[in-house]
Amino acid sequence: MNIPYEKIFNTIALFAPIKLGVKIKKIGQKLKVKSNLRYISKNKKEVIKKLKEKIKNNQKINVIFYIYDETKWKSQSIYDIFENNDKFTPYIFVSKNCSPKNNMNFQTKNDIKKVYNFFENKKMRVVYAYDFEKDDYIPFDEMPVKPDIVFYSHPWYIYETQGPVMVSRYAVTCYIPYFLATSISPIEYYTRFHQYVENHYVLNDLIKNYYAKNMDNKGKNLKSTGHPMLDYFYLNRNKKYENKNYTIYAPHWSVDKNNNLHWGTFLDLGYKILNFAKTHPELNWIYKPHPCLESYLITNKYFSKDEIDLYRKEWKNIGQIMETGDYLDLFMQSKALITDCGSFETEYFLTQKPLIHLKSNIDPTPFNPSVDKIVKSCYEAENFDELEKILNEVLIKNNDYKSDQRKKVYDELNYENNYAAKNILEDILNCLK
Repeated sequence: MNIPYEKIFNTIALFAPIKLGVKIKKIGQKLKVKSNLRYISKNKKEVIKKLKEKIKNNQKINVIFYIYDETKWKSQSIYDIFENNDKFTPYIFVSKNCSPKNNMNFQTKNDIKKVYNFFENKKMRVVYAYDFEKDDYIPFDEMPVKPDIVFYSHPWYIYETQGPVMVSRYAVTCYIPYFLATSISPIEYYTRFHQYVENHYVLNDLIKNYYAKNMDNKGKNLKSTGHPMLDYFYLNRNKKYENKNYTIYAPHWSVDKNNNLHWGTFLDLGYKILNFAKTHPELNWIYKPHPCLESYLITNKYFSKDEIDLYRKEWKNIGQIMETGDYLDLFMQSKALITDCGSFETEYFLTQKPLIHLKSNIDPTPFNPSVDKIVKSCYEAENFDELEKILNEVLIKNNDYKSDQRKKVYDELNYENNYAAKNILEDILNCLK
């Protein structure tokens, strides 16, 4: 029996003084986590046994990718490798995230349909895991397709019946973040979700070792495999690209201290970069905001919707706006990237083109050891004066004076020669031997 420790202790806390009540709630939270971990561990043996029987009987293993945002779909190479293996059948389960209405991530039914259509248009095996008539979440074990393995790409806003604790009763749970691990913030590796998921795949040993030393379980569910976002570069390493000389401006959403990252520089630089772009249309500009940026600015009353619409219109007048999740071809066709988005730092680094990191002045969360190595080999600007000098030197005068430094780090990290999908498939097969 899974005892509802958190609810019990929260009720007790209501009758205690405030400081004592906070301590009582924390005890309840810890007991709940420990109880759920025991529950997951108990389920794991039976699930693995069931999957081994399916393979023994030549039955296919159903691999589920749970998705609620198509712009953050980064696991295509893993879906494809399972699709091409005769032991597995991959599916996309499209659901609704459970963020509240006043949250920038809140979704409508139309948002869910948009996600579904994205995968349907790609001719992938996609089904709804949300009941529109009942306006409710469908527990995964009540779906027409019964999951055997479930891959998550988001660690938050997952409804309980679709989360790793409940799913552990009948499937192996795996996590590949939709972003490349970037910061040292515990939000990337130490939420309840990260403790509950059975296999957490990370980019490399630098990140794995950092996470492990800060986790209660010492990282026993961490596996260093590479990331499917970077498989694009492995699979297309011999592809020839048309050089369109795009200059991409990709601002992050974390523009204030009301979040865990504090990376965003849009409030200081958003209009200044737009004005620079207006005076240099020859640089072939693309504006690629983080999917959460504009909703965050509106929700937190930095800008009205009309002001955001006007800002976008000005970008459209001089260049393009890019908002889809399929942007790596665009990166390869570009001249340079200007960004404060940590995940983009690693992706774009593999193009070996000039990368300009915008450094926040609001006490940004430090990068993890892997990204820190990359950023230090690239251009950094703390204000617009520094940025303008870099843009004039690197983009206007075409003097990429940090090229050799980047190449040295590129060779050290060796990301291009790693095929994450293959490594993850092999790990799953080893679990089922």
